Amino acid sequence: MNNDRIKNIRRYGKTARGEKELLKHLSGQRLTLKQAILAHCYDCCGYFADGKVDCNMPHCPLHPFMAYNANREKRTRRPLSPEHRQKMIEARL
Repeated sequence: MNNDRIKNIRRYGKTARGEKELLKHLSGQRLTLKQAILAHCYDCCGYFADGKVDCNMPHCPLHPFMAYNANREKRTRRPLSPEHRQKMIEARL
């Protein structure tokens, strides 16, 4: 069954974020959380056959993390304190 899905993805799917992750999953390899989200969105949106656009399904719990959602949640970095930065520099030496 997975072989049929892999063939369909390669035949009909658009090259988009989530394609390689879904293929990796279908071949039995492990995915990270981010890769799993991208793979799910690629699969759910029909391999983005109609284009790389937002799915417009705000009820989906993964919608805030969707690759083509213009308002997706982006990970923010905490600013490093000067003390922490100095310790990192010293550790490199």
